[in-house]
Amino acid sequence: MAIEDGAHAEDVLAADLPEGSDGRLAWHITFGVLRNRSRVDAALRPFLRQPLPTLDPPVRAVLRMGAFEKLFARTPDHAAVQQGVEVARKIGAKRAVGLVNAVLRRVRPAKGMSRAEQLDMPPWLLARWDARYGEEATSTWCERDHTVPPVCLVTHEPEALDALLSEEAPTARVAGVDVANTRVITASANPPGLEQGVAWVQDPAAVHVADLLADAVGQGRVLDATAAPGGKSLRLWSRGLDVVATDIPRRAHLIRENVARIGATIEVRTHDWNEPSSDFEAFDGVLLDAPCTGLGTTRRHPEIRWRRHVTDLPGASELQARLLRNVSTLVKPGGVLVYAVCSPEPEEGEGVVRPFLEEGGFRLEAVFASAPPTGEEDAHQAFVLRREGP
Repeated sequence: MAIEDGAHAEDVLAADLPEGSDGRLAWHITFGVLRNRSRVDAALRPFLRQPLPTLDPPVRAVLRMGAFEKLFARTPDHAAVQQGVEVARKIGAKRAVGLVNAVLRRVRPAKGMSRAEQLDMPPWLLARWDARYGEEATSTWCERDHTVPPVCLVTHEPEALDALLSEEAPTARVAGVDVANTRVITASANPPGLEQGVAWVQDPAAVHVADLLADAVGQGRVLDATAAPGGKSLRLWSRGLDVVATDIPRRAHLIRENVARIGATIEVRTHDWNEPSSDFEAFDGVLLDAPCTGLGTTRRHPEIRWRRHVTDLPGASELQARLLRNVSTLVKPGGVLVYAVCSPEPEEGEGVVRPFLEEGGFRLEAVFASAPPTGEEDAHQAFVLRREGP
């Protein structure tokens, strides 16, 4: 119910759940419902007299949870029904107990689903990806989004991390984006290396985005403009760069916590790049991993696909263009600006960069895109821009 109100699944689960088997089951059910929501809803639909979206949110949540457990989990049918009824009582939806009981007893896999329902993707987004990547590649991508992603650990101390991983071997799968000093392991509630301060969790494509700036700059002082939670800043630091990391005040604490845990020497400052600033010196390199729709992260954050619409793209690109102009003033002549988003949508990539380049002062050196993903990475895109000058 909190996720329907705009919360992120990971944040709510991490904050509210106990450790142990109950907590693990709640993670499984929550992400299972989000990854399979279209198929769950299609299965429920024939047994409801009114459209599912018009039901009270608690009743809708209970029905989806129970249907997921019955259709996709190993929960025995009678237990899925009984637990659904119990949850309805616990959350104060006693008047809906009869409905929950009747529907969950009868629910079965839906027939005649559309391709969008089968792939659990909004039709508008599926159509865009089909047009760009083809139906086969898009279907493979969407089917992968039904699976639990592994954890990618990034480290500045590979030997220490490998020692901690000796009892939890990395999986055989290799990330489609190959980056150094990363270890892809099966999902774990508490991955080794985090508490010990020798690793952080970061998507392989996101690691590569930071490496684009590190490779282009070589050495010097760089700014990570919208840095929270700090993974790219840590990667830049691990590559030997002098890093200043900034974000808005309510997110900057996330950077500080990760920097302290790793023991990194990164300067953390607060600023909202919706506005330019004269309080910063010029840098050899600037990374803007801009706020975006996040549509390239639908595997790790499945709720995103259900809360975004094509009408969100113009607003996102307007914000991104404003941030890009404001941070670009801090790049030294001959320095590098990397603009990146964790979305494959052209409005948030080329649609932002092309008008920026037309204003003059920068030239495009390289483009990176990981859509459709070929390994365990999310779909990111990045543009390496060099400031004109000596």
